[in-house]
Amino acid sequence: MDLSSVREAARRVGLGNREDPWPDYLARFHAERPGVIQEAIGRCRAGQRNPYAWLARSVSRTAGVVVDVCCGAGALSREIADGKRLVIGVERNDAELGLAERSEQQVRWVHGSEDALPLADSSVDAVVTSMGMVTTPDPRKLVAEASRVLRPGGVFACMAPTVRPVPVGMMRTLVELSARVGSTPSFPGALELRMNDVLAEWGLHKVEDARACYTFSVADIADADLIMGALYLPGSTQARRRSARNWLVRRAASRGPVDIAVPMRRVVAQKEPEPASGIA
Repeated sequence: MDLSSVREAARRVGLGNREDPWPDYLARFHAERPGVIQEAIGRCRAGQRNPYAWLARSVSRTAGVVVDVCCGAGALSREIADGKRLVIGVERNDAELGLAERSEQQVRWVHGSEDALPLADSSVDAVVTSMGMVTTPDPRKLVAEASRVLRPGGVFACMAPTVRPVPVGMMRTLVELSARVGSTPSFPGALELRMNDVLAEWGLHKVEDARACYTFSVADIADADLIMGALYLPGSTQARRRSARNWLVRRAASRGPVDIAVPMRRVVAQKEPEPASGIA
């Protein structure tokens, strides 16, 4: 294990430096590769559905104002936009937001932070986020802001990569890929957050906690470059990432497309409705 891997492992168990390296890593990653994560997630499939479509189904057709927090280049926002409702995409990274602004006019794009949404209290019907709960160091702040801007009875829906389910037949590929990379994909936030407590703290009641395994298929070098470029791998090196990419290409050439498991978790919660007023 190289030094960068040791540092990353220490950070994950709380033994790293007090200075958090994630903000700089994320800013650099998204400035250099805007849109790469949304392209990779959009390519993942479970049947005919991709993860964005899965999360978008959590939003009621009657939701008139929907906010996509940490919207990135806007894939989820575009999935939700139907030409009738107002969709607001909020993103702090300039490169990602710039890419979003060039892609869709049915969405209102706003520069802002997940821990200080530029929206009024009780002003929206639904808040969604496809990666925000794992890319922010303190997801409780995101949930707090979601609750603040939601109207009573509004819906909060989040989705993020997780550790299960992974079919047994696909586990070997993940193990081999991680060994070649020298690290597993990691995030500032915890993948297996105890959502009940986090949601309840801010007046949100969990109504669904579902999991699904999607597949990203690598058939050629372009596919391998895409999936390797979309992973957060602060504990790896460029040489090891290149080695993993080359292994995927060789295996696809000799055995056919390599299917990589991408397990996802979707949580849906509702803000407590206002209590019914009594009759005087």
